[in-house]
Order: sequence, then C-alpha cells, then structure tokens
Amino acid sequence: MPWRHVIHDTVSSVCNGWGKQRHRGQLRVLMFHGLTDRDHDGLENCQHKHLHVERFQVLMSHLASHYDVLSVDELADLLENGRPLPSYPAVLTFDDGFASNYHLAYPVLKRHGLPATIYLETEFVDEKKPIWVDRVDYAMQQAGRNRGDLVSFKERLKLLPQAEVLAAVEKLESETGHRLGRADRDDVPAIYRALDWSQVREMAASGLVSFGSHTHSHVILGRAAREGIRHELETSRRIIERETGSPCTHFCYPNGSPGDFSDASEEILRSCGFRSSLTTVGGLNETPCSPFLLRRLGMTNDLREMQFEQYLAVGDASIRGLVPA
Repeated sequence: MPWRHVIHDTVSSVCNGWGKQRHRGQLRVLMFHGLTDRDHDGLENCQHKHLHVERFQVLMSHLASHYDVLSVDELADLLENGRPLPSYPAVLTFDDGFASNYHLAYPVLKRHGLPATIYLETEFVDEKKPIWVDRVDYAMQQAGRNRGDLVSFKERLKLLPQAEVLAAVEKLESETGHRLGRADRDDVPAIYRALDWSQVREMAASGLVSFGSHTHSHVILGRAAREGIRHELETSRRIIERETGSPCTHFCYPNGSPGDFSDASEEILRSCGFRSSLTTVGGLNETPCSPFLLRRLGMTNDLREMQFEQYLAVGDASIRGLVPA
C-alpha cells in the first residue's frame, strides 16, 4: 500500500474514533436495497444500490464488532417507553424485497447474528411485477442510454403523480422496445428478481429478520390522495400479515425525501397502527426521538471500509456521495 494511503487511513481512523465518540448515543439506521455477486456493465447497477456480497460481508463484520445492532421492534419498544438506547445503536433495513436479500444477505446476517428488517413492496413480491424504477433502468440499459439520461429521467418521474409516472414508464418501454419481465423469470437479471413467500417465511421463522411495509406498488405517498395512501398501506400490511402470520407494524417510505411524505401520510400511518416510519433523509437521529420519520444512512457499492466507518461515525453523506432511493 502506498505511504499516502497508509497516512490517509491512519488519520481517518483517529478522526473516526473521535467522531464516533462525539455522536455517542445517536441512532444510525442503515439503508440497503439488494446485493450482487458479480460486476455489472453499462447502466445495470450504475447507481451502486446493489452491494457486492463480499463488500457487504466486510461492512457487517465491522458493524458487528463496533455497534449495538437492534431490531426495529427493539428500537420501537425503547423509544415508545422512553428508555435509553445503547451507546452506539444501529438498525439494519432493506428496501423493496429483492431475492438477493435471501440468497446473499441472509447468510451473512446469520453468520454475525445481526437482526434486520426488510420492507416489502408487496406488488413486487406477491405479483412479481417489477418496480417502476427497475423498469426504467432495464429499458435504458437495453437501449444503450447513458447514466446522465437515466438519472435525470428518474428524477423527473419522481415529481409526477403516480398515474403519470406509470404512463411515462410505459411510453419509455414502447419507444425503446424493451420491457423488464416478471420478477421471478430466469431470463430477468438477478438483481431485479423478487423474494418469494417461502423465503420470507423462512427468514421470519429464524427470529432474525422481520418484515415491514414499503407500500403495495411503490407509490410516493406525498403525492397521493388520502384514499390512495390508506389503500397502499392497508393492502401491503394485509398481504404481509397473511403470508407471515405476524403483525406488520413498521413502514418505510418509497423515495423518502422531503415532499415524499406529509402530515396526512403520517396521520394515516398512525391510525393504521404502524409503530414507526423511515425516510431516506440522510443523517443520524438524535435520541430520544420519535420512532416516526427516522433518518437513514444509504449504503452503496462504492463504499470502502474506511469510508463506511467514517459514515457511521458522523452520518455525513458528503463522505461517500449521494445515495439513490
């Protein structure tokens, strides 16, 4: 290793220890999506939200050695009852319900005894309909578009009402001649495949992995009418409880940036009996805090271990760039 890297990592290690101590007691909620076991070309995983399993193993080893990892249920119990959290609390979350959560993440979680919650988009898992953001990735990848086109197109879509989002995605697929197939087909790239319910039940039975709602069809609730919000929440929760036999009381907002949730969505969440909600707003959570609208730290495949340590210590996204939702 070049000397400049040795010096950089030594200085970073000292700063990380200081930062971690300075933020003692603050809550870190880590946000993952899927994992992968290979490298990807073109636009496939170009926003790095599917971590390589070897990188995930390194990060989980660090987390298990240096942080107090809680389940979402444990966290909600502590916050609801006004009890203190451990000195360095962390929570692991996965969005959407990708099959790689079972095939690649679950063995690593078991190895380290780390609890996690997977937030299911139930149309994706139950009906195997691909998520609209993945449909965009696939169509543009197959059509040979560039990363700038992809990112700007997705950002524009996230500002539209949901009906217009789906219409725009279908128009893109028609124009390019490429459409992502069902999320359980062998010819669909592995990073786009969904969990099946037998895998969900196996993980739930372990007591290590729990399941929350990520809506039914990845609707951005801050742009939905009240009846649409309630439909998405109740449909998703009903399906998860039917398939797992356990209460579904935790929720994670699709996209999750300011404007993607509202006073109305939070009011309906609470009236439906949910105990917590997560955003994608970056940063640590000061404690004590409400279990609703929690901030998260987005994890992507471009994180080195030293960056990961810094990121966890201080919760500053500028350390490792912006994270896709």
